[in-house]
Amino acid sequence: MGPNILNFLAASAFLLAVFSSFISIASSAKLQALPLPSYVGKGCSPNDPNLNECVVKTGAPAIKKIAQGDPKYRIPKLDPLTIPQIKIRQGTRQVGLSLELNNLKMYGLQDVDFRSARLDLNNSHCEWDFFLKKMTMIGKYNVSGQVLVLPITGQGDANVTVTGVTFTFIYDYILEKRANGLEYVKVTDYKMPFQVTDMKIKLDNLFNGDRLLGSNMNQFLNENWQEIMKELGPAMGEALGEIFKQTLTSMADVVPFKNIFPKD
Repeated sequence: MGPNILNFLAASAFLLAVFSSFISIASSAKLQALPLPSYVGKGCSPNDPNLNECVVKTGAPAIKKIAQGDPKYRIPKLDPLTIPQIKIRQGTRQVGLSLELNNLKMYGLQDVDFRSARLDLNNSHCEWDFFLKKMTMIGKYNVSGQVLVLPITGQGDANVTVTGVTFTFIYDYILEKRANGLEYVKVTDYKMPFQVTDMKIKLDNLFNGDRLLGSNMNQFLNENWQEIMKELGPAMGEALGEIFKQTLTSMADVVPFKNIFPKD
């Protein structure tokens, strides 16, 4: 599957989940100039020679609170995060899978470790590095395909757990002046490189509940997790990138730039 199709599938799955949480709030939003949330603190001075360290020091403890949601700052609950659908199509004539994961609940975002940051305020560019020990997705699946001469069928409960997750939220922004004369951050471009060290898959009720065939197929999927991750990884990276972008946008839409980076 090509990267363009992957991006389309990821966007279709995740934009619905994320934007539905924001549209009703944004439509009734009034122009605001709020301080940063108390759990974030007073912000970091743009003149601080240790600006990168300050951003991590103030941001890292706030992640667990942000993941719980904050209506005042238009942030929905992020853990668990609901994902409508992920589609995976991969393989050759001998080994081919068509796997759909539906109505997923993603658990683990509240345990994200904010490890480092690189900010270039002069060029409106930021990079944030994160690590997550474990992320679990639980939902429903449909699978069809073939491994050698054995056709694969099944639908039921799915559990996908990834460990050793590293990702970097990279974004550019502009400062947009509002009617109140204050400037607000507007994200113009972003990406989220995403890697994991291991993945475990468990699909129940494969082959209409045949335990032996189901067990062997789950074993095959886990032994070949790297190939599946080539397609699942970009979709998950797109999901996390969209979440981070929308969370940043929601807060930056009501908190002026000068409150995020107060000058001395």
